[in-house]
Amino acid sequence: MTAARWLAFAFASACCVFAAGGVHAAARAGVYASAGSADVALNPDALAAIGVRIEAVERASRHADGKAGVAQETATFEAGGEDRLELRVRDSGLAGFGPGALRFAGGFVFASGEARIDLRGFTVRARSPGEGTDVALADAGGTAWLVADHAHYDVTTHVPAELSVRQMDLRLAPAFAAALGRRDLAGRVIGTLAFRAVLDARDAKALAGGRCEAPWPAPGRRTNIQLSYSNLSGFWDSIYVPRCGLPPLPGAGACTAESTNGKVVMSADASLRNVGETAVAWYAHFSGEHPPYGNDQHPFLVWNLYRVDRDGRIRQIGVSAAKHAFFSINERCRCAGGNVFWPGCEDIYSASSNDNGSGNGEQNLAPRAEIVPFTGQWARCGSAWDRDCDGRMDPGSGAQDLYRYRMLVDESDLLPPLATGARYFFEYWYVVRDDADVYDTMGHREIRPRKTGAAWQVDLVDAGADDHDFFLGPVVNRWVDPAHEDATRTNRELQTPLGRARVAAKATDLGGGRWRYEYAVMNVDYALVRFDPAHAREPDLKLLESRGFTTFSVPVPDGVAVESARSADADGDGDDAWRMRVAGGAVTWNAPASRNSLAWGTLHHFEFVARRAPAIAPVVVATSGDPVRHAVDAVVPGR
Repeated sequence: MTAARWLAFAFASACCVFAAGGVHAAARAGVYASAGSADVALNPDALAAIGVRIEAVERASRHADGKAGVAQETATFEAGGEDRLELRVRDSGLAGFGPGALRFAGGFVFASGEARIDLRGFTVRARSPGEGTDVALADAGGTAWLVADHAHYDVTTHVPAELSVRQMDLRLAPAFAAALGRRDLAGRVIGTLAFRAVLDARDAKALAGGRCEAPWPAPGRRTNIQLSYSNLSGFWDSIYVPRCGLPPLPGAGACTAESTNGKVVMSADASLRNVGETAVAWYAHFSGEHPPYGNDQHPFLVWNLYRVDRDGRIRQIGVSAAKHAFFSINERCRCAGGNVFWPGCEDIYSASSNDNGSGNGEQNLAPRAEIVPFTGQWARCGSAWDRDCDGRMDPGSGAQDLYRYRMLVDESDLLPPLATGARYFFEYWYVVRDDADVYDTMGHREIRPRKTGAAWQVDLVDAGADDHDFFLGPVVNRWVDPAHEDATRTNRELQTPLGRARVAAKATDLGGGRWRYEYAVMNVDYALVRFDPAHAREPDLKLLESRGFTTFSVPVPDGVAVESARSADADGDGDDAWRMRVAGGAVTWNAPASRNSLAWGTLHHFEFVARRAPAIAPVVVATSGDPVRHAVDAVVPGR
């Protein structure tokens, strides 16, 4: 049994034990939703990349024009009360949609060349009745042009009771792709869908979820959130390119078929399982002070991109900001969705949500440097959202366009000659307070970025629903597997009181007595932080400084020359490159003063050539301001 299959089996078994009675009940029909409204947010950059324009927006109760690189095109449409959509209820939760539809007044009209897609008077219906919460948006004649998946939903039981479905990836259906003459575009994400519908009060109570109980994190109780891949929707979790723009960003325009200097944005769906024994706080930022920490605690999602060149060198070429989580769906269990993630449950986030692309003014992306990664704390006071430390989100704060705080990758890093023979790895992981195993909140997938015309997209390597392409752990563990070290390869963890790092090393025989020594140093969650004494406690924690590693040193025997030394960091800015010197029996790289430290969640690559066969000895990682020099064994030139 593969690792992926074993994890799926183990979780399914654990979930059934947790659920009352041990077996899921059959889905119940006869529950209906009607009326309500739908919010559609369209990504103008994604539409432009495939040559689609919005020709008209009719009968929207609210509408805001989109602006390339800056804002989504958003519209709200009202539903009539005469149509009904059947809901399937299982284990006090929404199992899926059945027959029927919600019909909305007005809609979008799309055009591309001679193709014209008219969604005025569109309906929202089940994509596959009875098989999950995916929906299709169909025209008045019944043709499905768009589909949506990866839903968050909740139910309010007050009068009028309501079902709210949010944060869905909105994709081109096969019919839309065929109309464009590009069947390969089927499934491409172009925006976000949310809709609401009215429920009978009795039906709302049946859908509202069960009451669950579990202890909060405490010594002796295992808290463990595990990253996973999911097909809770009909689409497996994947990775996407929502836009590509030319610098300066925003405003210079979209990438073209000929551009090589654009900035490619990547985002991903993400799924989680609570495989521990404690409840985990999942409160939205600025939502108040809640147990167990007396603040608005929640996890943080970050993601990275790496290229392993044809010659085997690894380099980080993409670094995201931090996505602040805000809601747990608590799926595949009998617990209600909300702001606590319960043991035995699963949660999903769409790529549109992780790209902050809902189009309704939500702000969920902010700098990583505001987080103390080893403890999982957020310094809200003085953050990008709360400069004045009043505990409220500042007006006009956060990302004011569609590029800020995203992961930006240079087109040139994805195109020949650098892409020739290279492999690419997308890594994403959650920082979860009190989590027992940082490495199973991390996962990675091998991807193949490709450009067709002006449009970038991502293919998953070896993807398949049966034996998936998803791997737990960081990408550096693929570069050198810590379970299979030998005399020329090592990968060791460095543990410090302020966080962890990994140092992976390779020695490659170049012939003639020459050896190339390479080091991938990944700062997992180490940060030397300094708090404002006036704001040194939660919930009004304020960071004055957060610094990663600033020194990396490898011992070299006396008399052995160091040749071809170089390093590569994650930002690609040569002006802040680390400086190398050989002295005191070591080759040492140092960050420029007060700049470009090896921050948490990032990786630097170092290398040199020496005429000496490898041995195992300590290398040193250090930080200016921290008196402790941290040593970990690695492959080095032997004596």
